[in-house]
Amino acid sequence: MLFVKKLPWTSLSILFATHCVFGWLIAASELIADADRPWVLWLMGAIYIVFIDLALTAPLTLIQSVYSSWLKSDTRAFISVIVGAFLAVLILCWIHVFVRILVLLSAGALVRLDLQVANFGEWKAFSVLVIFSLVGYGLGIIAQQIMSSIL
Repeated sequence: MLFVKKLPWTSLSILFATHCVFGWLIAASELIADADRPWVLWLMGAIYIVFIDLALTAPLTLIQSVYSSWLKSDTRAFISVIVGAFLAVLILCWIHVFVRILVLLSAGALVRLDLQVANFGEWKAFSVLVIFSLVGYGLGIIAQQIMSSIL
Protein backbone atom coordinates (compact mmCIF):
# COMPACT_ATOMS: atom_id res chain seq x y z
CA MET A 1 0.00 0.00 0.00
CA LEU A 2 2.94 2.30 0.67
CA PHE A 3 4.02 1.79 -2.95
CA VAL A 4 0.70 3.17 -4.19
CA LYS A 5 0.81 6.14 -1.82
CA LYS A 6 4.29 7.12 -3.03
CA LEU A 7 3.19 7.34 -6.67
CA PRO A 8 3.02 10.86 -8.15
CA TRP A 9 -0.64 10.73 -9.16
CA THR A 10 -0.83 14.17 -10.76
CA SER A 11 1.97 13.56 -13.23
CA LEU A 12 0.79 9.98 -13.81
CA SER A 13 -2.67 11.25 -14.74
CA ILE A 14 -1.08 13.69 -17.22
CA LEU A 15 0.96 10.81 -18.69
CA PHE A 16 -2.15 8.63 -18.86
CA ALA A 17 -4.18 11.37 -20.56
CA THR A 18 -1.48 12.15 -23.15
CA HIS A 19 -1.17 8.49 -24.08
CA CYS A 20 -4.96 8.16 -24.30
CA VAL A 21 -4.98 11.02 -26.79
CA PHE A 22 -2.07 9.46 -28.67
CA GLY A 23 -3.92 6.13 -28.89
CA TRP A 24 -7.05 7.94 -30.08
CA LEU A 25 -5.09 9.77 -32.78
CA ILE A 26 -3.38 6.59 -33.95
CA ALA A 27 -6.69 4.72 -34.12
CA ALA A 28 -8.36 7.60 -35.97
CA SER A 29 -5.55 8.16 -38.48
CA GLU A 30 -6.07 7.64 -42.19
CA LEU A 31 -3.35 4.98 -42.24
CA ILE A 32 -5.47 2.76 -40.00
CA ALA A 33 -8.53 3.22 -42.20
CA ASP A 34 -6.59 2.11 -45.29
CA ALA A 35 -4.67 -0.71 -43.59
CA ASP A 36 -5.61 -4.37 -43.95
CA ARG A 37 -4.20 -5.15 -40.51
CA PRO A 38 -4.53 -2.12 -38.22
CA TRP A 39 -3.18 -4.04 -35.25
CA VAL A 40 0.30 -3.89 -36.82
CA LEU A 41 0.25 -0.09 -36.63
CA TRP A 42 -1.14 -0.23 -33.09
CA LEU A 43 1.67 -2.60 -32.14
CA MET A 44 4.24 -0.25 -33.68
CA GLY A 45 2.83 2.57 -31.53
CA ALA A 46 3.10 0.38 -28.42
CA ILE A 47 6.71 -0.50 -29.24
CA TYR A 48 7.43 3.20 -29.76
CA ILE A 49 5.98 3.95 -26.31
CA VAL A 50 8.13 1.25 -24.69
CA PHE A 51 11.23 2.71 -26.38
CA ILE A 52 10.36 6.19 -25.07
CA ASP A 53 9.94 4.83 -21.56
CA LEU A 54 13.17 2.88 -21.82
CA ALA A 55 15.03 5.98 -23.01
CA LEU A 56 13.64 7.99 -20.10
CA THR A 57 14.74 5.43 -17.52
CA ALA A 58 18.10 4.47 -19.03
CA PRO A 59 21.00 5.30 -16.76
CA LEU A 60 22.78 8.51 -17.65
CA THR A 61 26.18 6.83 -17.43
CA LEU A 62 25.22 4.38 -20.18
CA ILE A 63 24.15 7.22 -22.46
CA GLN A 64 27.31 9.18 -21.69
CA SER A 65 29.55 6.19 -22.41
CA VAL A 66 27.90 5.60 -25.79
CA TYR A 67 28.23 9.25 -26.82
CA SER A 68 31.74 9.70 -25.50
CA SER A 69 33.03 6.63 -27.33
CA TRP A 70 31.27 7.74 -30.53
CA LEU A 71 32.58 11.32 -30.44
CA LYS A 72 36.27 10.51 -29.88
CA SER A 73 37.03 10.96 -33.58
CA ASP A 74 36.70 14.29 -35.40
CA THR A 75 35.10 12.57 -38.38
CA ARG A 76 32.44 10.99 -36.19
CA ALA A 77 31.79 14.31 -34.48
CA PHE A 78 31.39 16.00 -37.87
CA ILE A 79 28.99 13.30 -39.05
CA SER A 80 27.02 13.72 -35.81
CA VAL A 81 26.73 17.47 -36.38
CA ILE A 82 25.54 16.96 -39.97
CA VAL A 83 22.99 14.31 -38.96
CA GLY A 84 21.84 16.49 -36.04
CA ALA A 85 21.35 19.48 -38.35
CA PHE A 86 19.40 17.34 -40.80
CA LEU A 87 17.17 16.04 -38.01
CA ALA A 88 16.60 19.60 -36.74
CA VAL A 89 15.46 20.69 -40.21
CA LEU A 90 13.26 17.62 -40.47
CA ILE A 91 11.67 18.40 -37.10
CA LEU A 92 11.04 22.00 -38.06
CA CYS A 93 9.49 21.05 -41.40
CA TRP A 94 7.18 18.49 -39.79
CA ILE A 95 6.52 20.32 -36.54
CA HIS A 96 2.85 19.22 -36.54
CA VAL A 97 4.01 15.59 -36.21
CA PHE A 98 6.84 16.19 -33.75
CA VAL A 99 4.71 18.25 -31.38
CA ARG A 100 2.85 15.05 -30.47
CA ILE A 101 6.14 13.26 -29.86
CA LEU A 102 7.41 16.13 -27.72
CA VAL A 103 4.22 16.06 -25.62
CA LEU A 104 4.70 12.33 -24.99
CA LEU A 105 8.35 12.89 -24.11
CA SER A 106 7.62 15.77 -21.76
CA ALA A 107 4.84 13.89 -19.94
CA GLY A 108 7.13 10.89 -19.55
CA ALA A 109 10.00 13.06 -18.36
CA LEU A 110 7.75 14.69 -15.76
CA VAL A 111 6.73 11.30 -14.38
CA ARG A 112 10.34 10.08 -14.43
CA LEU A 113 11.48 13.12 -12.44
CA ASP A 114 8.69 12.66 -9.92
CA LEU A 115 9.53 8.97 -9.57
CA GLN A 116 13.18 9.84 -9.11
CA VAL A 117 12.30 12.32 -6.35
CA ALA A 118 10.19 9.59 -4.69
CA ASN A 119 13.30 7.32 -4.71
CA PHE A 120 11.99 4.73 -7.15
CA GLY A 121 14.62 2.51 -8.72
CA GLU A 122 15.17 2.37 -12.46
CA TRP A 123 13.23 -0.86 -13.01
CA LYS A 124 10.32 0.23 -10.80
CA ALA A 125 10.19 3.57 -12.61
CA PHE A 126 10.31 1.80 -15.96
CA SER A 127 7.52 -0.55 -14.89
CA VAL A 128 5.28 2.31 -13.71
CA LEU A 129 5.95 4.30 -16.90
CA VAL A 130 5.23 1.34 -19.18
CA ILE A 131 2.08 0.28 -17.35
CA PHE A 132 0.48 3.72 -17.29
CA SER A 133 1.60 4.55 -20.83
CA LEU A 134 0.41 1.34 -22.46
CA VAL A 135 -2.88 1.24 -20.54
CA GLY A 136 -3.58 4.84 -21.58
CA TYR A 137 -2.61 4.08 -25.18
CA GLY A 138 -4.81 1.00 -25.27
CA LEU A 139 -7.77 2.80 -23.73
CA GLY A 140 -7.41 5.59 -26.28
CA ILE A 141 -7.55 3.07 -29.12
CA ILE A 142 -10.52 1.26 -27.58
CA ALA A 143 -12.41 4.51 -26.93
CA GLN A 144 -11.91 5.65 -30.51
CA GLN A 145 -13.06 2.30 -31.86
CA ILE A 146 -16.18 2.35 -29.69
CA MET A 147 -17.01 5.92 -30.62
CA SER A 148 -16.48 5.31 -34.33
CA SER A 149 -18.73 2.25 -34.26
CA ILE A 150 -21.47 4.17 -32.42
CA LEU A 151 -21.33 7.18 -34.71
